[in-house]
Amino acid sequence: MKRLERIEDQMRGVVTYELANGRYATFDARAVQEYGIAKLLDSIGEGHQVPTERLPVIQDGRRIGTMPPDFDPASARSTSFLYDVRPGDFRREGDTWVVGKTMGGGDVDCVVGFIRDTPPRS
Repeated sequence: MKRLERIEDQMRGVVTYELANGRYATFDARAVQEYGIAKLLDSIGEGHQVPTERLPVIQDGRRIGTMPPDFDPASARSTSFLYDVRPGDFRREGDTWVVGKTMGGGDVDCVVGFIRDTPPRS
């Protein structure tokens, strides 16, 4: 499943996803933000299209943790009043989320669903 970044979708206030079976699903952007893509796909009988494994998160060239398989920056929420997820904070590269250069380590920790990798003990 891949979210398509299209200007015409932004103008119409919708979000389009390309599903693994070659089909496309388009949803209201506010619905994606409020309910999440997993629930919306389930509502149209395509819930099996949501990946099940967590995806790695890379910051400054190294893996720092993982995100849920249905993570979408458009519907991401923060647990801190000091940080809100902004456009460009996360970008998808293949099966990996890359953190934007303007985000601090503490900002990433505030994103709901993020799990930081624990450093190996020596």
